[in-house]
Amino acid sequence: MELYVSPIKEKNEEKYGTNDNQCICCGKPMKNGLVDAVLMNESWDAVNPSFVNGDNCFELTGSYPQGVFFLGADCAKKMKGFTFKYELK
Repeated sequence: MELYVSPIKEKNEEKYGTNDNQCICCGKPMKNGLVDAVLMNESWDAVNPSFVNGDNCFELTGSYPQGVFFLGADCAKKMKGFTFKYELK
């Protein structure tokens, strides 16, 4: 699934800057704690966490895992079925 990109992402990145603890879709800063996350592969496709993980990503999608990216609650709704919970520290 293609990653949702909010129309306000660029504005939020100008306002807040960019860092590791922000929503990948809209650029808003994230608070520590349990957050929604998505696993992206190198083709920049979100992969279904029910079937794909870092170990079998290439075998199942043809691309290596790119990493885990955080999503705010509103953006996670746009990626339903492709998110999982992650402890952000």
